[in-house]
Amino acid sequence: MLLTSCVTSKITVPASDLEAGLPPDQQFSLVNNENNSSNDLFFQSLDLNDKIFELIGIALKKNPGWMARLARIELARAKVGYFIDESKAQFNTSVEWAPGKENTRDSKFQTQHTPEWRSQANFGWEFDLWGKWSAHKKEAQQFIDAEIYTQEGAQLMLIYEIAQLWYQYAYLEEDLSLIKNQIQNHQEFHILHLHNYHAGLDSNQSLITMENEIKTLVIDYNQKKRELEICKIQLSSLMGDPLDFNASNTVLFSQEPIPLPPARLPSHALKNRPDILEAQARFIGQSQLAKASMLNLYPSINLNLTGVAMTSDLSKPFEQWKVSGGPVLDIPIWSPQRKTQLSVDQKKLKVMELVWKETILNAIQDIEASLITHQSFLEDFKISQSVEGGSLKLLNLITYKYEAGLLSKIDLLKKMNIAEQAKRKANAAQLKCFYSFFNLSKSLGINWKK
Repeated sequence: MLLTSCVTSKITVPASDLEAGLPPDQQFSLVNNENNSSNDLFFQSLDLNDKIFELIGIALKKNPGWMARLARIELARAKVGYFIDESKAQFNTSVEWAPGKENTRDSKFQTQHTPEWRSQANFGWEFDLWGKWSAHKKEAQQFIDAEIYTQEGAQLMLIYEIAQLWYQYAYLEEDLSLIKNQIQNHQEFHILHLHNYHAGLDSNQSLITMENEIKTLVIDYNQKKRELEICKIQLSSLMGDPLDFNASNTVLFSQEPIPLPPARLPSHALKNRPDILEAQARFIGQSQLAKASMLNLYPSINLNLTGVAMTSDLSKPFEQWKVSGGPVLDIPIWSPQRKTQLSVDQKKLKVMELVWKETILNAIQDIEASLITHQSFLEDFKISQSVEGGSLKLLNLITYKYEAGLLSKIDLLKKMNIAEQAKRKANAAQLKCFYSFFNLSKSLGINWKK
């Protein structure tokens, strides 16, 4: 009756298969491509500039934040001992000096001195009768896995931050050179306007307009220069060695090809997301903890051995001794604390299950939103390139007319500035395409190769 009254409920451990939590494939916009649907797609396989891989390699060796993240894995492995230490055999010993007197029936009610030295040894070991400690060991492994996935998530954020900053750096360098050309052109036809003004061929209104346009360009130049310096500082900080930072690149930003987004199976995409894998690991680990809490309500068998020795003379350490031991059946007939712990673990398990499902839904949202954004920015970039091409054609026609003496140099310089501005807008649209591509790749969980 005592054995059967200890357990009144059962708990079902959820399966650890991620596929059960995934939506049907047709709910994704990504197209399946059999040639590119494996889990072996890494950041290095993306069509990016080699300089980015060099910078990321340095950061993964020198960045203090990343090195601390790696150290947390070892810390997690050390912490898992808390989960399973109680399952191991425990052996304790002690030595005590306690002089005293006694007056008992054994001493015939005569006061006498008790042994001053006492030593004691205890050995205890709880058998894993129902699998409670096995569940704790599985929980410990899931705890380590969750930390590893957290590390992968940190690595994911680090490499894409470096990639975005590097392309931003290259864009700002080229944009500054384009602004310089615009300022030089403005200054040149401003001088020509001055000659016309002094000759009575132009009004003061045109001069004021010219000066305001130059000032606006100077403000724009200062802003881009400030952004470039900040970008360089951010990159150097990520490298972990700002005094030895070099982001030079021989290829202009406008000549960098925009990589194509990978076509992947939805299930593969979600399985690569570190946040989903982390949530899944914590969910499974909590299920094992709830299972162990339930099994803690079962009777347990322990092996306990105790030895006590007392003496008044250290040369005779075992003058008086006593040894006892044997199996102990622990029957938790009524344990409110254990029942409360089980209730807490079961409710926490439900919360983690919902968090895991929410993480999957958020991942789907990220992938869909990133894909839509990237496609939209690609369309904008194509239009910007078309505008840039039209401006160049118009500039060529103006150049022919200028060389033929049909137009003034002022008109030529103005068209040159319009063409430079069109190129700047195209470069800005191209930078957005790089950003959206990185967001899409990051949402797909494409990480650095292990």
